[in-house]
Amino acid sequence: MPKFISISCLPLPTFVQGGYAIFDEGEKHPDRDNLQYFVLFTIVKGSLYIAEDGTNYTLKPGDTFLLLPQHHHYSWKKIDQRTEYYWIHFSVLGSWTEDERPHQMAPNIAIPKQHYFTPAVTLVIKKWQQVDTAPLIPLIDRLLKYSSEQNSVGFWQSQQLFIDIIQFVQYALPSVSSTEQLGNRVKSYLINHFSEPVTNQVLQERFHLHPNSITRKFEAEFYMTPKQYLNNYRLMEGARRLRTTGQSVARIAEEVGYQNVYYFSKQFKKKFNCSPSEYRQQTPQ
Repeated sequence: MPKFISISCLPLPTFVQGGYAIFDEGEKHPDRDNLQYFVLFTIVKGSLYIAEDGTNYTLKPGDTFLLLPQHHHYSWKKIDQRTEYYWIHFSVLGSWTEDERPHQMAPNIAIPKQHYFTPAVTLVIKKWQQVDTAPLIPLIDRLLKYSSEQNSVGFWQSQQLFIDIIQFVQYALPSVSSTEQLGNRVKSYLINHFSEPVTNQVLQERFHLHPNSITRKFEAEFYMTPKQYLNNYRLMEGARRLRTTGQSVARIAEEVGYQNVYYFSKQFKKKFNCSPSEYRQQTPQ
């Protein structure tokens, strides 16, 4: 019987640390019973013989597996071939439960309703599942790269990528449509890659769908195309940097994804009714 871990996302789960583990024949996973974090494994090579509270699991390439905090984890068998996997520690302050079916979890913080309703979102992850690691592993690699930079920019980029990763491995509750899931995944991808070239071909390779299908489903959720969303996000990020940094307009244009500063200026003026230089002069830093 499959198991599901249901986690309240108010407050959001937080990435703590991650890495890439390599075990050679004859070695064992550490024996632990006091780790305070969830641990998400993504198996790349070999076989990992892991146990939790007396239940044995054999993890193979393509498997993801979620260990629970403050539970007993250990190897039930020595490694019999070179085994490699990614591990991610993340912290949860909200309520959570493990069961044979998903549950909607109540938030641990009060939700004000004076102006709008914030949904009590529940993240559900299958404890053990096979996934398509082709799009997942590059996300984890980027997460580990940014987390190793040890600065505030790397911290926030790591947290954004972590959200992408848990969205990728989450179990879709019946109330969440495939269109909504795809729309949110495309949106997260655009935000995390706004400074890079994002073409229809890039989106097709990333999400394994025809660009027309991606656009149609994205529009159904956000009432604009991915290209329109990306352009708007780039311009908003450009405006933020004009307000908060002394970078040149050309430098900002390049860093927010525009190869041509004149095109950036033209799009900026269309949105804000003034040039980037005029915007900077009008906005106190």
